[in-house]
Amino acid sequence: MAASTRARATRAAVAVVALAVAVGGEASVGKALSEGGRQRFVAEQTGYDRSAPIVASRSVHRPALIADVAQRKDLSGLPARLAPDGAGIDVGYPDAPVVLTLFEDFRCSSTRDFERAQGAGLAALTARHQVLLRYVMESSLDQRLPGPGALLATNAARAALSRGRFPLFHALLFANQPGEQVNGFTVPRLLDVAGSVPHLRGQAFDTEVRTVWYRDWVKAAQTAYDDAPVPRGTPSMLLDGAPVDLGAQPALLTSPAALGAFVAHAAAHKAAQKAAAEQY
Repeated sequence: MAASTRARATRAAVAVVALAVAVGGEASVGKALSEGGRQRFVAEQTGYDRSAPIVASRSVHRPALIADVAQRKDLSGLPARLAPDGAGIDVGYPDAPVVLTLFEDFRCSSTRDFERAQGAGLAALTARHQVLLRYVMESSLDQRLPGPGALLATNAARAALSRGRFPLFHALLFANQPGEQVNGFTVPRLLDVAGSVPHLRGQAFDTEVRTVWYRDWVKAAQTAYDDAPVPRGTPSMLLDGAPVDLGAQPALLTSPAALGAFVAHAAAHKAAQKAAAEQY
């Protein structure tokens, strides 16, 4: 009888130990699944490939250095809004005497050179109400080069416009443009650049960049460029709707003084025409 009692006690103790191990194991598995779920959620929210293995925090994306622009102060104070046709973006003040339309591609190295040479001067002229800038962003280089960099950058610029931050973000994209042949305007890179614009980054902006929220608007901007009376290629210009022959006036691409004089002459000519008309 005593032996039988001891056997039953031993079996009960073993069962208790087994149950504890099982419960502990289940808790560990549950904890692991919970942590894995959180990691997957974070991966989805940060734009990582859902099929990729979860990596340790030391492997996450780290922002690269961002080149700044001298005209940051002027650009930060400029208003921006959709142009009347809904496809362009107007930067500046409605009382400016002339409208300079610029056709650009965020991926185009020639446009990058133009923006680096003339961006500060144009920002100053715009801040002084001397010109209204109208940007039409096309993205056809994506058709000939690897990756959708122009599409993604143009979409991000439209998202920046929705938050009143287009002028500075536009300039920073050109200041940090990768080589044409490199698909460098990735979502992480665009978010890095956006991080240099005060009050731009946020859940809504980041989501619009990652999901290409303004894809239809990007297409409309491309159509506006395709239908414009300018030669194929960027940058191209219209002044008050009339084409500007940059081949005949190459200094407009490189010389702030030449571009400033060009805008001033157009404004003076327009004012003279208005004064003459008012006399009759």
